[in-house]
Amino acid sequence: MNLDVTGLAYKPGWSFKIGGPLSRYLCVYASTPDSGNPSRDRLTQHMFEMPAEPMTVRESVRWVFDKVLLCELHEAGEFFTVDGFRPFFPNHQDEGSPYELVERWESQ
Repeated sequence: MNLDVTGLAYKPGWSFKIGGPLSRYLCVYASTPDSGNPSRDRLTQHMFEMPAEPMTVRESVRWVFDKVLLCELHEAGEFFTVDGFRPFFPNHQDEGSPYELVERWESQ
């Protein structure tokens, strides 16, 4: 990826870093209220393996922006409620992709 992430900015409390094994990952850090306990802040790390193929700066910026949108999809699922129920609560850890839109109506 042809991009210096030190120049990237998003919302307050969000930051970007290259890291992970062999520095092959874009790490997006988001400091947000904890969806389970909103009085407490939580730092979440989203990791995305960077494409191996060469990209222009413009392509790299678009790729990062697409990953920010995936982070927001995940965060929206964490916080959106209907009468206290979270119908789109996202996957975590070994449940599946945390960036897949999940419907949990059957668990209501």
